[in-house]
Amino acid sequence: MGRAVVGIVLAGLALGLVLQLWVMHEQGRPLPVRRDECAGCHRQVEGIEPGHATLSCAACHLGNAFTAEPKLSHVGLVRIPGNAADMARTCGASGCHVDVPQRIGNNIMNTMNGVVSVDRWVFGEQPTPTAITPVQRLGHSPADTHLRNLCASCHLSNPKTEAGPLHERSRGGGCNACHLRYSEEALDSLGKGRDPGVRFVHSALSVKPEPIACFGCHSRSGRVSLNAEGWQEFAGDAGSAELRQLDDGRVVKKGLPDVHTERGLGCVDCHGSWEVMGDGTLPLHREAQSTLRCTDCHRVVDRSRVSPSAPLGVNGDELELHFAELDPESKRIAKLEGFDVPDRRYLAIARSGVALINTFVADGGAFLTGKYTGRTVAMVPPADACTKGTAHDALACATCHEAWVPQCVSCHSRFIADGGMYDLLDNAQAPGDWQEEGGAPLADRASLGVRELDGGARRVEEFAPGMVMTLAAPAGTTFHRLFAPVFAHTIRRESRSCLDCHASSLALGYGRGELRYDSKRWTFSPRFPLRKEDGLPEDAWIGFLQTRGFESTTREDTRPFTVEEQRRVLTVGVCLGCHAPGSAPMQQGLDDFAAVQKRMTPRCKSDRLTP
Repeated sequence: MGRAVVGIVLAGLALGLVLQLWVMHEQGRPLPVRRDECAGCHRQVEGIEPGHATLSCAACHLGNAFTAEPKLSHVGLVRIPGNAADMARTCGASGCHVDVPQRIGNNIMNTMNGVVSVDRWVFGEQPTPTAITPVQRLGHSPADTHLRNLCASCHLSNPKTEAGPLHERSRGGGCNACHLRYSEEALDSLGKGRDPGVRFVHSALSVKPEPIACFGCHSRSGRVSLNAEGWQEFAGDAGSAELRQLDDGRVVKKGLPDVHTERGLGCVDCHGSWEVMGDGTLPLHREAQSTLRCTDCHRVVDRSRVSPSAPLGVNGDELELHFAELDPESKRIAKLEGFDVPDRRYLAIARSGVALINTFVADGGAFLTGKYTGRTVAMVPPADACTKGTAHDALACATCHEAWVPQCVSCHSRFIADGGMYDLLDNAQAPGDWQEEGGAPLADRASLGVRELDGGARRVEEFAPGMVMTLAAPAGTTFHRLFAPVFAHTIRRESRSCLDCHASSLALGYGRGELRYDSKRWTFSPRFPLRKEDGLPEDAWIGFLQTRGFESTTREDTRPFTVEEQRRVLTVGVCLGCHAPGSAPMQQGLDDFAAVQKRMTPRCKSDRLTP
């Protein structure tokens, strides 16, 4: 009797184990062993990184790991795991990255909320440029068809359907969009058979995405991947500039790169997992998800409490520092990349509180270690010129330190009803065709405008032509003159001069041309012709000493300068005509310009700006 009971118990345990494995398989949970029935045929698979090499094949590829019969084992097989359609059953399975599918689902790079809502607003299909408008729910209205034809491939849910490495034209792919990595041997294995006994080198996944992973989508629209490397689109003769032809046929010329790229930093040196993959919330524009600011690394210093002889002008907490403990995800990544150091103090993003895992504070300074280069460098606080006085407190760092932003004016979009297009959302041919023609692309300083913040505060940011365009839609032809907030990723240590703001028609939004002060009065002669639709120069945001409202931008909380703000900017420009930026009056004006104005001489008073 005793042996019978033991036998029954053992049989029950065995059956329970089989049932548990079956349930794990059905739920897409990883099987706990590497050597399953798959390995009976695929015996010489190599190249999988250590983090995933201990899992069974079925943990990622699903299928039926409990039979060696080929047809049965491949039932339900996922050839390319990580796409949005199977993300929850593969990468996001229980015991793996369970929270990631929901975060990716709400990610601005997946929903394209801002792109869709602005486009629908311009077409007159919704009342504001801000709404929950996931690209996956596009219908077939004129705006939605426009997006399907021209824009909808750049979202993470767009499936990767062919094995192979990431490249310049890669779009979507779920987890693969960032993490896929092919070694030379894995590339050599592509297209080769997987017969028993044949060595096959598998692609790998990397916790550190390479810049090419960002390039496919981010070399379009804002073009930040191109900008950071210094590549500018152009029309006509490039002169002696270095040229490059992109895989999509565009030709670009070499300009000034971003100083961070120049020094070997890549995208993920600044943008960590919580920002790139999102935190699970539903951002409606890119700036709601992109929480990082220049001052998160280049900390503002309280000069009154810091010794000028300190290496970085800092002494411990004399910096306006924000520290954070490593959350579990950041800790895992830090450990994999060698940044998990006991008792290390990590800088944190002020807006989100998330630690920057490749930064630390030590020896009176703040430091960053490049994830690609391995080099550790000191992060210099903003210069005195950036922080002296209160006059520039509202300026975003990029307003002075971005060398150029890509710009395009005089664009035309039209719908050809009897044409044929490729639907980028359905990945299929469809009727109708949207065609776009653009003016000559420009690379120049940005225009400046205002973002209204909570509590009545404001921040001066960069803006570029987002849509100066004629839209020939089925409902009729309309003209739009909209500017959009921009962060081009062309930061340089050197900044634009004082006159580049205070006496620049481009900075003030009037467009390119000659802005002159003569006989107590400013005058402006535009370079570009006036548009018949609104009487403004082709590249302008506003008229000279005129303004427009929030409806002139692609955000509900941004606007150009008011006339009074323009006058204040130009008044300083008048003073700079005689007084150098480093002179006593101008330096004193950074603290209290009104007080300096009261001490003006009769000559200064005669030169004051008048309407």
